[in-house]
Amino acid sequence: MRALRILGLLLPVLTASAAACQVCNDIGCDGGFQWDAQTAEAGGLEPGAYALEVTLEGTRFAIDCTIAEAVRDSDCGEPIRVDGVGDFEVSLELSHSGDDWNPDGPPDGFYLRAVDDSGSDADGSHSELRGPEAVRVVVQRNGQPFIEVDYELEYVRDDDFRGNERCGFCDEVESREFEITR
Repeated sequence: MRALRILGLLLPVLTASAAACQVCNDIGCDGGFQWDAQTAEAGGLEPGAYALEVTLEGTRFAIDCTIAEAVRDSDCGEPIRVDGVGDFEVSLELSHSGDDWNPDGPPDGFYLRAVDDSGSDADGSHSELRGPEAVRVVVQRNGQPFIEVDYELEYVRDDDFRGNERCGFCDEVESREFEITR
């Protein structure tokens, strides 16, 4: 009888805690890491073969790009996991600055995004977006070192807004910019 009374007292508290659980879809979080590397000079990236190696908490991805004079003739392949066990989704796009989109204009940088949503339910009812805490980006141009950067990131993970272990965490986007010089 006493156990039922205690359960009766705890039930409203447990129910309120479950209702207060906010997942990423509730708060509109986009989460993860993004890296925006842009050329400082007019004319964009120098045409050639670019090889990017992105390491996220020990999981390494390789991406090959062919940069041409125009964006329309340039291309980056899909990120390929080389080693590691992390569940990060990685995407890379070539960027083109200017007021209007011009496919004949030169590509002038890279836009990289990485996020881990493996803690999410398939039906989207429990969404989790985590960003990598350690990031390394190495870029070679025509087989020669071109860019090498390391970032240590810290995300706010608290029970008030950014989630919790029960509901999943929703890391705010950590953006880093890099100025490419020739």
